[in-house]
Amino acid sequence: MKYKLLVVCLFISLGSLAQYSITTDTTKFVNERYKDSGQIKNHLDYVFENFRGKNENQSLATTIYLLNKAVSIKNIALEASAFNIMGSIYNLTGKFDKAIANYLKAIQLFEITNNMLSLATMYNNIGMIYNNTQQFKLAMEYFNKGLVISSKNHFEKTKALININLTNLYIQNNALDKALMHALIADSLTKKLKMSVEEAVNANLIGAIYFYKNNFIEAIKYYEISKSLAARANDLHSENTAKLNIGEAQIQLKNNHAEKNLLESLHYFESISDNYNIQLAANLLKEFYLNGKNFQKALEFSNKSFAAEKRIMDSVNYKTFSSLQTKYETQQKENKIVFLSQSDSIKSLKISNQQLALSGAKLQLAEDSILLFAQNQTILKNQLDSALKSDQINSLSKQALTKELLLQKQSTAIKQKNNLLIITVISVLLLVVIAYALYKRKQLEQKMLLTAERVKQRQAITEAVIEAEETERKRIAADLHDGVGQLFSAVKMNLQALFERVEIPKQEDHFLAEKTMALVDESCKEVRVISHKMMPNFLLKSGIASDIRSFIEKIDEHTLKIKLETKGFKDQLEFNEEVILYRVIQELINNVIKHANANELYLLLERSASYINVVLSDNGIGFNYEDGKNKGGLGLKNIAVRINYLKGQITFSANQPKGTKVHIQIPVA
Repeated sequence: MKYKLLVVCLFISLGSLAQYSITTDTTKFVNERYKDSGQIKNHLDYVFENFRGKNENQSLATTIYLLNKAVSIKNIALEASAFNIMGSIYNLTGKFDKAIANYLKAIQLFEITNNMLSLATMYNNIGMIYNNTQQFKLAMEYFNKGLVISSKNHFEKTKALININLTNLYIQNNALDKALMHALIADSLTKKLKMSVEEAVNANLIGAIYFYKNNFIEAIKYYEISKSLAARANDLHSENTAKLNIGEAQIQLKNNHAEKNLLESLHYFESISDNYNIQLAANLLKEFYLNGKNFQKALEFSNKSFAAEKRIMDSVNYKTFSSLQTKYETQQKENKIVFLSQSDSIKSLKISNQQLALSGAKLQLAEDSILLFAQNQTILKNQLDSALKSDQINSLSKQALTKELLLQKQSTAIKQKNNLLIITVISVLLLVVIAYALYKRKQLEQKMLLTAERVKQRQAITEAVIEAEETERKRIAADLHDGVGQLFSAVKMNLQALFERVEIPKQEDHFLAEKTMALVDESCKEVRVISHKMMPNFLLKSGIASDIRSFIEKIDEHTLKIKLETKGFKDQLEFNEEVILYRVIQELINNVIKHANANELYLLLERSASYINVVLSDNGIGFNYEDGKNKGGLGLKNIAVRINYLKGQITFSANQPKGTKVHIQIPVA
């Protein structure tokens, strides 16, 4: 990931990070008598507002003196402020361990005074230090603590700035989706609070996110927003940084407008001697001209890039770098990221660790860098020489081409004759192949028509057989119900009348008469059950789910305990489908009762938008479908015929741990 785009990010300190300066006049405060907390506060504010990274020891001595005064009058708020200022002084001078220690002491005191805004600020400051030293887990922990407090207490400005810092953290860790989430929150808050400078910074970060996602069009959109906001605020540095980023994205899109944006930004950075950005702009222009094969220009800007790089290297104080490098080695040699602030109350934290790391590398590898540059220059010059010689080569090529054309004309006639012969042969072969393919296609179509006709005939025969079977069932059921059933009813009524008229003195005769009546009554019920099984009336009234439930209720639980589950049967099916499916399920349940030796059966009826699914699983002795089919039983064949008629599928498999599982799937018309 190219962090050169992340030139701008806010280091939020609110009340604890502004630009500092301190003069020798502060010594007069040390010897004054402090009559009340107001004087101590004023003097702390003076140190806080005037420190610029100079006279560090004097500023610290003054702050420690004021801290002791605050302790003496037992003013916890002033103690916290003193620790906060000392932490900020250490932070701005690169002594991060001491800065964190003082910030943590300030946090303890701010917690006692319940100063939530200062707490959020301290957590953010510590988070930024850990972020600078690439201790990202700790940075995220402290940022989130500050964010929780800011959200809970509606500190919207602090919340916006912390979200910007979290955006930068996630970009460094390549978590671009999370970075975008925080950036969009910050964008909403900065617009709402009219924080135009921070909005510009955040727009630049959003542009960087889209750049790393290779969405260069969207990246340019947000870079343009950042440029517009910076121009409105008369912030030339941010405006030209945005132009630099726009130019880089336009290079990726092969957009020639990149040249204008990069040249404008380069001229600005040259006017303020910003060598770091001069080098970036020159490198991008070199890339732009190389893509356009303009080697002369590419060489020119390669020279500018090298010159800027040399100036950066020369400007670094080697001793300062060595001491800082020792400090970085104790922190596992972690690199730092540049974070700049661009608001009136939040100024730049002048720790350019990117430049420091870059310069240090160049101090250690100066000779290699110069050698690499020389090699690069040689390559560019060779490319330029090649381009200049191309005209001569083209001239010689024209002469050679003229001779070659003469030879080609001589061979063209022969090739044309050969080609004509080849084309003729190929055409004949193609005609033969096409004729054969048409013949085979016609045969296949005829075969498919015959097959389709046979399928229709079989379907019609199956439909006729099923309809005839159902008609016959209906007739037999009606005969049983209306004929035999009525006769049994008449017999029952006559016997009842007879028993009422004739007195039976003997006990055994009376018992025999009651037994006869019970047999007649049971026969009536049996006839009714048989007629209903053959053609149940409820098929015409309820749906398949209710029909099956009624059928199951007539089965003795001691014989077979059935658990029924139905889903999605709000509307009835077509009558034929309902009758056929009912017969299949009825036959399968009867087979379980007769052959499976099972005492439990699970039945699922499920209807979706596309299919009807039926699942039966028992705990019986199991069943092999192929063996059963080979025995020639009519039951399985009838089931298969009915399912095929409904254009469905049925499968038999072993149930776990024992028994048989049947799955039926029928498409919904």
